[in-house]
Formats: sequence, C-alpha cells, structure tokens
Amino acid sequence: MGFARTCSVALVGVEGVVVEVQADLEAGVAAFTLVGLPDKSLSESRDRVRAAIVNSDAEWPQKKLTVGLSPASVPKGGSGFDLANACEVQL
Repeated sequence: MGFARTCSVALVGVEGVVVEVQADLEAGVAAFTLVGLPDKSLSESRDRVRAAIVNSDAEWPQKKLTVGLSPASVPKGGSGFDLANACEVQL
C-alpha cells in the first residue's frame, strides 16, 4: 500500500541522536502500532496525531498503520516524534 520515511531527533542526555521514522500503511483492520522502544508518552502519540489530522480537515486512513523508530536501541520519548508521524500518515 504505502511506505514513508522521515527523520526526527531523540535526546540521550545532552546529545541528539537522529532517529529514522518509518511508516507502513497496509490493508487490514484499522490500527496504529508503534515499535522501536517507545516510552509511554510516545505510545500516546497515536491519539495526539489522530486528533491533529482530523482537526486539520484531513482524512485519517482506515488501514493498518505500523510506525517503526530506528535505531531501536535508543530510548525515545516525548511528543517530538508527533510531527514526523503526522507527515507519514498523510503520504
């Protein structure tokens, strides 16, 4: 169906690490799955991103969306990945 890639930055102490955010949109039951060592606040991004997409008069896809954050070994948290996720949903 669709595959998109963007980049974001995870903070590890005072150092920034580039994180590749990959999204795969495929047929199936509508779901949003986040993989790659996300913390609780990042897991809640599905609600924030969906609200932003719907409130900007864009359409939320009714498909299976899997978002991978690479490298998986870097801890990721916060809302800094929301923009990357929103961009991928619209591609």
